[in-house]
Amino acid sequence: MSRKTYEKAANINGMFNVLEQQIIHSQDMALFRNEFFYVNHEHRENYEALLVYYGENANNPVVSGACYIVALPEIFNKVDVFESDLPFSWVYDENGITETMQSISVPLQYLIAAALEVTDVNLFRPSGFTMGMNNWNIAQLRIFWQYCAIVRQEAL
Repeated sequence: MSRKTYEKAANINGMFNVLEQQIIHSQDMALFRNEFFYVNHEHRENYEALLVYYGENANNPVVSGACYIVALPEIFNKVDVFESDLPFSWVYDENGITETMQSISVPLQYLIAAALEVTDVNLFRPSGFTMGMNNWNIAQLRIFWQYCAIVRQEAL
């Protein structure tokens, strides 16, 4: 294994160790959220606002994870999230995928689809997870990994 590949593997292992520690120490939710990967400060502010808005529902790890994704500025600024019963209520309706969902970049559509697959909602064939794994850049992959840590915070 070349040094460059070894360094990449070490960085990935380090990131997974951080995610595991987040899960282990998730009982202190303020500290838990402080350690998340955020694309920028606006992402974090949006996330905190959504957790307050969804109140008790935000105690559900799946809802909290959905809030984390919807808080991404590209999504948050296009969606009237404060009119939705749940964070992903705007994604599809009786006619299929909404225009709002279609207006979001394709990699983030895959991220949303992968998150919905946790609740057995499948938007795409192949799946959002499959398409995302083949198309996400490293930042989008880190967002997905963080989403997984949020949803699985009770895994240990």
